[in-house]
Amino acid sequence: MTSSVETRLGSILRVHRVRPSLRRGAMLGALGLASAAVLLWTYGAYRGFVAYTEYGPLLVGRWLSGPLALATGCGVVSVWAGARAWRSSRLRVRLHEHGLAIIRGRRGRALVWDDVVALWSRAERTGLPGLAGSRRLRLDVETTDRKRLRLDDSLEGFETLAAEVKGHVYPGLLEDYTRAFNEHRPLDFGLLTLNHSGIQDGGRPALLWQEVQGARIDTGRLLIQTTLPGRQSARSLPANRIPNVELCAQLIQEIRQTS
Repeated sequence: MTSSVETRLGSILRVHRVRPSLRRGAMLGALGLASAAVLLWTYGAYRGFVAYTEYGPLLVGRWLSGPLALATGCGVVSVWAGARAWRSSRLRVRLHEHGLAIIRGRRGRALVWDDVVALWSRAERTGLPGLAGSRRLRLDVETTDRKRLRLDDSLEGFETLAAEVKGHVYPGLLEDYTRAFNEHRPLDFGLLTLNHSGIQDGGRPALLWQEVQGARIDTGRLLIQTTLPGRQSARSLPANRIPNVELCAQLIQEIRQTS
């Protein structure tokens, strides 16, 4: 982080770290895997000793291969889990008066709100298909250099943090979108393009504003209601592939009402 950007951030309002339960769980998992690797290596050494003393050196490799393969796998995974636990313990997200700082140890990235060009929201279910799983939330912050900084619900108070970020970023973006629309410039929302005639949805036929009833976000998708019959009465798009999806839904509602 450069000192010039840090001085523009203003005072620190709040600091978010990875939830303590997740940090403890990751460290305990790494220690458990490391312990399993040590036990498997010990067991493998014992099997190798028995094979050598009872049957001769030709069977040592066969008796050792299974335990050593499992021990090596546990060891590699334990190193990976330990590295993740160490990284998560050093992560801090600072919410400032005029921006955001994401810090890992002594390194990090600071940005003021004007540096943010898009927010990508994502909500997904984890677990096996057909079974209820946990709900994971994520917010990617895209900056003017087209890099994405990821925030997710592993952070303490994530929903509060996400609401604060949107509350600071969206008003400025809404002004930009409104100005562009008034100047008859199309509004690009990834899969969608809004213009004065209607909504262009990829390769599908464009929707005229007279055919649009409204838009809302539901279960991770942007739903556009239309006056068309049958299957065309609604269009559904994945919300995580539409930048600033809340603003997109809001603008569709407002443009439709004034068209």
